Amino acid sequence: MAVVLSGDRQQVLLLRREVFILWDLPGGGIEPDEDPAEAAVRETREESGYDVTIERFVGTYRCQSVYSLGGDQLTYVFRARVTGGAPKRFGLETTGLRWFPVNALPRGAEPLQRQMIAYALADLPAPVERRIEFARWKLYPARIIFFVMRVRNITARRILKWLRNRQK
Repeated sequence: MAVVLSGDRQQVLLLRREVFILWDLPGGGIEPDEDPAEAAVRETREESGYDVTIERFVGTYRCQSVYSLGGDQLTYVFRARVTGGAPKRFGLETTGLRWFPVNALPRGAEPLQRQMIAYALADLPAPVERRIEFARWKLYPARIIFFVMRVRNITARRILKWLRNRQK
């Protein structure tokens, strides 16, 4: 995940995920053999349209995976700043994009993202390492939703690729 801050560090970039009404930080999966910082840059570009530079490694968060049964999910968090690009308001994974004051985050920002933003602003001497436990009533519905979204996104990408190839 990337905590993308404005130049004066007074605003943070948040996006709305496709199914959820929650505001979230840019981020996503790490490709095989991809460095976590490179993944944060790539995911931010894909989801927001902005090119970013990583300023610092904020830390890691470990939690039960929402993508599969068993095992943990490890999330790397980086502080970043915009270096180019243009805002992309809608995409396969994004239904909204906005800059929010860091001291007035929207109600739809999860406590975990609020914590990541606070740590990115804190300039701590060492990266944080946190273990997060989600309530089961949140975990299982999230797994179903993420599975459906993954299937939908894979299908949409294949259709778009087929359409592009057909136009050539």
